[in-house]
Amino acid sequence: MSRFILKALLMVGLFALPMSAWAAEDLTDLLVKKGTITQEEADSLQKRGVSPLVDQITFYGDFRLRQETEWYNGGGSANNSKDVNRQRFRLRLGSDITEGPVVLHLRLASGTGQQVSTNQTMQSLSSEKAIWIDRAYVEVIQVPNLSLMGGRMANPFYTNSEIVFDEDYNPEGFAEKYSLKLGDTSQAYATLGQIILDGGGQGATSQWMLAYQVGGEIKTDPAGLNLALLYYSLANGEKGNFSQVTVQDGNTRKTGNALANGFNVIDATGTATIKAAIPVTFLGDYVKNLHNTVQTASIKNQDTGYSAGLKVGSASAANTAEFGYMYWALQTDATLADLVYSDWGPNGGTNRKGHIVWTAYNFTKVTQVKLKYFSTQILNDHLPPAPAIAEPPTSRNPNFGRVQLDFSVKF
Repeated sequence: MSRFILKALLMVGLFALPMSAWAAEDLTDLLVKKGTITQEEADSLQKRGVSPLVDQITFYGDFRLRQETEWYNGGGSANNSKDVNRQRFRLRLGSDITEGPVVLHLRLASGTGQQVSTNQTMQSLSSEKAIWIDRAYVEVIQVPNLSLMGGRMANPFYTNSEIVFDEDYNPEGFAEKYSLKLGDTSQAYATLGQIILDGGGQGATSQWMLAYQVGGEIKTDPAGLNLALLYYSLANGEKGNFSQVTVQDGNTRKTGNALANGFNVIDATGTATIKAAIPVTFLGDYVKNLHNTVQTASIKNQDTGYSAGLKVGSASAANTAEFGYMYWALQTDATLADLVYSDWGPNGGTNRKGHIVWTAYNFTKVTQVKLKYFSTQILNDHLPPAPAIAEPPTSRNPNFGRVQLDFSVKF
């Protein structure tokens, strides 16, 4: 365990060291000078050698610049105040530290502390921007094919869209995942998750998500298939507002933003890929809340959602491109709105339908430019979020548009 802690300290020291200093001074001397490790620990490192420790530390990260524009169509001049033009960035720095069967995963990210976004808007006279703990969890793989995780984790569940979980959502709690190879081209997997939505405190009720997923994957030369079935339920979901930073649109709520309905959600996800000169991937997702829900005196069981689309090509290697299209329809109480894709509509969430179109091109393996367009409307304009414009009736539920132009670098 002490050696594992030493690796963590070494990783922090490596983040702080200028690259040019490595050639000028011994690494351990620099760590001692910076106070990262003691002289005794440095002597121990020199006896055993620093190289084996460094070899077990993996660094990675990415940086993204974004130009984003948002607007309403069909509402006339009253919409002008709602148009948005902003420049944003995202920075993420991560490391994995391995010690035998134990892996410590750490990642820091920009943002404002939201549960579903790491974007930071350029504003406030170039004031300094915050770095947050994006991931911090331990993974133990003592038994072959069985992974045990705890902390603020990468999402352990397979998804092919963000209709249930935004890609930036890193659940806090515990998860267990088992995978079983079935020959050379296929595998089956099962994942259990005990997700803490709000741990509560004195006089509070803890809120949890208990989730289970089973699935299978087949990879062959002409085609590939991945199918998964997820079920989750909320414990005490109606007894608080999760204390979250951002409340997204949708879901029927009580005073104080607590949920008005229970959630027992099933999500069926499927991805099929045809491998050819230009690969084509078909994507489908169906979600339904099995719990009886009531939205208003006259509206009940708005509890279903789906997404469907395709991707042509794959922007991954140098000089490769892709084109994609998705259609979404997500009723008010189909799933927990606060975890849904944050770019879906003006404030993420549910009770919205519409289109997503994108194209991307990789100049190199690690640099990409991407253009993405959203066109959405409220699905049921008699339910929250309230229509942007009440009158006239033709403008009651205008289209909401969003365009994102991204340039990203991975390392």
